[in-house]
Amino acid sequence: MRVPTGHRTDNADRINYEMNTEFAAIFTHFNMWFLLGWQDIKHRYKRSLLGPFWVTISSGIMVGCIGMIFAAIFRVPARDFLPYYAAGQIMWLFISGQLNDSCEIFIQHQSILKQISIPLSVHIMRSLWNNVILLFHNLIIIVIILVLAGRKGTWEMFAAVPAFIMITILLFLASVSLGIVCTRFRDIIQVIKMTLNLIYFITPILWKKSVLPDRYSWITNINPFSNMIESIREPLLGQSPDSAVWIHMTGYIAVAMIVSVLLLKKYRHRVAYWL
Repeated sequence: MRVPTGHRTDNADRINYEMNTEFAAIFTHFNMWFLLGWQDIKHRYKRSLLGPFWVTISSGIMVGCIGMIFAAIFRVPARDFLPYYAAGQIMWLFISGQLNDSCEIFIQHQSILKQISIPLSVHIMRSLWNNVILLFHNLIIIVIILVLAGRKGTWEMFAAVPAFIMITILLFLASVSLGIVCTRFRDIIQVIKMTLNLIYFITPILWKKSVLPDRYSWITNINPFSNMIESIREPLLGQSPDSAVWIHMTGYIAVAMIVSVLLLKKYRHRVAYWL
């Protein structure tokens, strides 16, 4: 049966309104995801003396020990390799932590989704804010290592701010897509976690791009995680990121936006029924 034009127009207007609501919820529901994310941190470290600083301490010990070992393996000065590794490792913990959490974000909060109509973006922002808080704690490690390595502050370091904003936007969009897909197909959760473990070793974190022969340089060029980390690591180390890195980041955000919008339009109402 042919659907009247008026009904198709009303349906399109409704979908557009819901999509606007999803992204506007980042601002209109700011107090909700901000407080919930903060509460998650407090609950996780309840009755703990140091709270999230335990993560900072464990990450700092890991960065220091592994950094010294690989500096010896590659026969490079520790004062050069440690800042490089620390910046890459701390950003990797942030990126991989958010992507892993996003796979189960709707499953974890299914009791809320089944009872209250809240935009899905609120749950994503709750998780993202949680990981941003942990990142801010871990930034202390980078600062300490930069000081110990004798690195001085430069104007290039301010380029880390727009890089961080771009990474956060990209993670939000990727989390929307992963959250929806993994809620529908639970096996993908394990695939994502296994894939992230593999990607860690082909991303220049423990090693530098310069150690790769030219014929293998494509490994880092097509690796989005490499560009994400380089966009913020180079400014932190006092270097200006290559313009190609910014172009890649913009392209990643554009693709992630298209995919997340398409998934939200078609499946946002089905998420609660998949739980």
